[in-house]
This record gives sequence, C-alpha cells and structure tokens, in this order.
Amino acid sequence: MKYLEASQIIPAKGMSYTLYEIEGEDQIIRMITHIPDIDEVHIYPKPPVKKLYRPELCKSADETEFIRLWKLGESRKKV
Repeated sequence: MKYLEASQIIPAKGMSYTLYEIEGEDQIIRMITHIPDIDEVHIYPKPPVKKLYRPELCKSADETEFIRLWKLGESRKKV
C-alpha cells in the first residue's frame, strides 16, 4: 500500500486535505477528507472514485497519519 495526499482550499472552511490509500499504481482502496481548521473528518471505506486521476499531482502521505485520521473518523460516525 502507498498513501497519497491532495489539497485544495474550501471557501469559508479552510484548507481541505484528501488522503488516499492506494494499491498498485492508482487503485483507491479507502480515502479520507480532513479539514483541520473546522475539525472535520469524513472517511470513505468504499470511495465513490476507484481510480486516482493524475497521481503525480499528489504528494506522499504518512501511513500513521492516515490510520490516525481513519480512527478519528470512525469514532465520529453517526450510528
């Protein structure tokens, strides 16, 4: 597995970071969207997009950070 990160600004919310768990060259297994300025985390165990478009535009992400955010997102899920 490898982990990649993309970022973009979200008006009135701050910087949004999307982290991807990737298998092979570009197959997305799981993804997370994190907006730290408003303490928002969304996890996608079955991501709507299965293949990462232009992975060369992403930067490497840390597996430990991905797992930390994933656990945080799971703890906040509404049942």
